[in-house]
Amino acid sequence: MTFAAILKSRAAAIIAGAIVFLALFFGLAGPSWQLANYRLMQDGGCAILWLISVGGFGWIAWRILKPREMVITSLAGATCVALGIGMTSLAILGLGLAGLLNHAWASGIIGIGAMIGIAVLYIRGKKWNVTPWLAEPAGWRFAWIAAAAVAGVVILAAFFPPGILWGDEPNGYDVLEYHLQIPREWYEAGRIIPLHHNVFSYFPFNVEMQYLLAMHLHGGSWAPWASMYLAQLMHAAMCAAAAWAVYGLAGGGKRGIAAGLLTVAVPWTGLLAPVAYNEGGTLLFGILAIGWAIRASRVREFLIAGLMAGFAAGTKLSVVPLIFAGVPIVVLIGRRAAWRNLIAGCVIYILVALLALSPWLIRNWKWAGNPVFPEAMSVLGKAHFSNVQVERWREAYWPDKDHRSATGRLAALWEQVLADWRYGYVLLPLAVAAVVLARKNRTTICLATLLLTQSGFWLCFTHLQSRFMVIAIPISALLIVQYEDFVAVGLVAALAIACFSCSMLIYKMGKYLKLDHVTVALIGRENLEGISMLDTRQLKDNQSIDLVGDAAVFWYQIPMSRLHYKTVFDVDTSDPNQSIEQAWLAGMPKDAMAWPDLPELRRFSQTYFGIELKPEIRNQNTESIPND
Repeated sequence: MTFAAILKSRAAAIIAGAIVFLALFFGLAGPSWQLANYRLMQDGGCAILWLISVGGFGWIAWRILKPREMVITSLAGATCVALGIGMTSLAILGLGLAGLLNHAWASGIIGIGAMIGIAVLYIRGKKWNVTPWLAEPAGWRFAWIAAAAVAGVVILAAFFPPGILWGDEPNGYDVLEYHLQIPREWYEAGRIIPLHHNVFSYFPFNVEMQYLLAMHLHGGSWAPWASMYLAQLMHAAMCAAAAWAVYGLAGGGKRGIAAGLLTVAVPWTGLLAPVAYNEGGTLLFGILAIGWAIRASRVREFLIAGLMAGFAAGTKLSVVPLIFAGVPIVVLIGRRAAWRNLIAGCVIYILVALLALSPWLIRNWKWAGNPVFPEAMSVLGKAHFSNVQVERWREAYWPDKDHRSATGRLAALWEQVLADWRYGYVLLPLAVAAVVLARKNRTTICLATLLLTQSGFWLCFTHLQSRFMVIAIPISALLIVQYEDFVAVGLVAALAIACFSCSMLIYKMGKYLKLDHVTVALIGRENLEGISMLDTRQLKDNQSIDLVGDAAVFWYQIPMSRLHYKTVFDVDTSDPNQSIEQAWLAGMPKDAMAWPDLPELRRFSQTYFGIELKPEIRNQNTESIPND
């Protein structure tokens, strides 16, 4: 084999990608490279074991549901991972509700799944002739080096404490308030229970169940913080698996590389991936539900699509219109098949999706009498919420006054999506151009209809937040490669977006990397003392705290038996004789130290319905208010 052939081989592409990844990872870590390396080895190793484990469980389901048609390895692998995540999340939910989830159960879940996954990899690996495969020309696969560059930045970002990076949306506040905080409370309680002080505990938690699993894997009182980097790597892995699924759904090869790289390269993916959100699960389950439904021709394919749809809805309720309405519509109007078969397939799809979502609906029905609480409160019941709280929730998830008109909503579409740098500027215009050029392609029609459906829902029924449209990223990536002449254009666009994304991520990370001591203090840190407004080191032994306004509770590393808080939605201000401070402290221990976050209270009074501060509180600068 000549030297020129070696330079063009798959092996050369893999080595180059590894060099780029390590150069960015350790280069950005700077003097913290040893701690970054420790995290990469420990938490990265755990994340790989977790992937093998969920893939092992998913493989069992795949063998039962395996479609008759040939499926490329990447699509089968991504589907196995997604099936495994969804199945284990529901198992964790059941164990948690029963109060049985503990370190032994968590270790058993990972151990059994890993043994299955390793056995499958070993058996399949024996048939794989590695040397000729590595010697093959890489061709377009060299483009994956751009993905390695993004991964180098993203994985290092995953080793920053949650809520630190980026600054604007996504600033990590939701992670501190519920994506990690609620699993933390359930971990400390020893079971999954409704939290009347945190309404987000009523949301479906298919992704966050994996974070709860990570906490139980570590065990001990420090588990929530010892496992937070593993949780963030889990989310990054879900984003990567979504790109892997897009590669497979595009058919692999040049199309797959362009589509998969577009999914990875868009800045939104890089911003969300290293933080313990749930969008990674939404992207993975959502695009697989769409892809399997569009290609389904037999019952088994519709079963897989339905499971993915149920798991997606059990991750984020905002995708329900797309999954339960948009997908069946495109199957009926975009497929050439007998109507009887299509209708039967859609019925199977919806029933299986409801079955996969039902554990969360049943849980909420038992807890609140409303299966989708806190949504649809005017129709299905408001549980323990007062009318003021119901209105506050409705107002919070409605656009601001400037964007409630038709022109205002269109302006928001431009500002939050089309002209938002986080969508990479060219992704969505290229998708629209591909629709025009490949309008006779039935897959294009299906994907375009879904993109239009999601856009319509986003415009009419959400508070017009950019993050709520990220499912458009994989849909747009698949749209672009449907037009043959656009594949090369898509790849060039993906490479440009990847460079732009890396630059922006590094720039936004820059303020934490300027000073050596700041870098050393943040990367891989488990002790979060000093990050929150209240320095818990100043507390007396066993002193309790009542937080007023501050719901970034995950930063407070004291037991929940001594830490009390409410989210802004859980404060009942319907009594006109109560001040906001009294309403916030209602139900909290009287002998605790009340700690107000005055900037947050002022912000809430300006942005949320029914939150009114007295002038003397609005203008005061003291650090405590009376708890009476």
